[in-house]
Amino acid sequence: MKNTALTIALCSGLLVCSFGVNADKTGYYRWSDKDGKQHFSQQPPQGRPYEFVKTGSGATMSSGGDDSSVEVPYSSNEADSNNNEAPPEKMEILPPKDPALCEKAKANMDSLRANGARIRITNADGTSRMLNTEEIKQQENRALEVIKINCN
Repeated sequence: MKNTALTIALCSGLLVCSFGVNADKTGYYRWSDKDGKQHFSQQPPQGRPYEFVKTGSGATMSSGGDDSSVEVPYSSNEADSNNNEAPPEKMEILPPKDPALCEKAKANMDSLRANGARIRITNADGTSRMLNTEEIKQQENRALEVIKINCN
């Protein structure tokens, strides 16, 4: 009975420690192809130098193409010595395309661009008013963004 409890405790401890090791690898891999174009991925490229950018700490791990890595400080103002492109300022994960949102955004865009469009909105307090030209332009920009994300 003592051996079983000891074995369970030991396995539980090892399991908890293994979660800590995997949790430390949060980030993405950055590498350049033969044309000098930068790529970003969740997996390291095969046989090519890459950098692992930790998203939590802002540090970069450089590699010569194998799995041995050395951590170096990373500054967003530094450009790669192999490439004149600056690192990206922002990475976005876009939601899957939604055809229903695409069609709705296109219909909204048609309404907003109609000649003499008069669009009435109802405020939170229940009063209604017409959108002015600037507000219509803002709504067009929002519709364009939804079209860009959800349409082909």
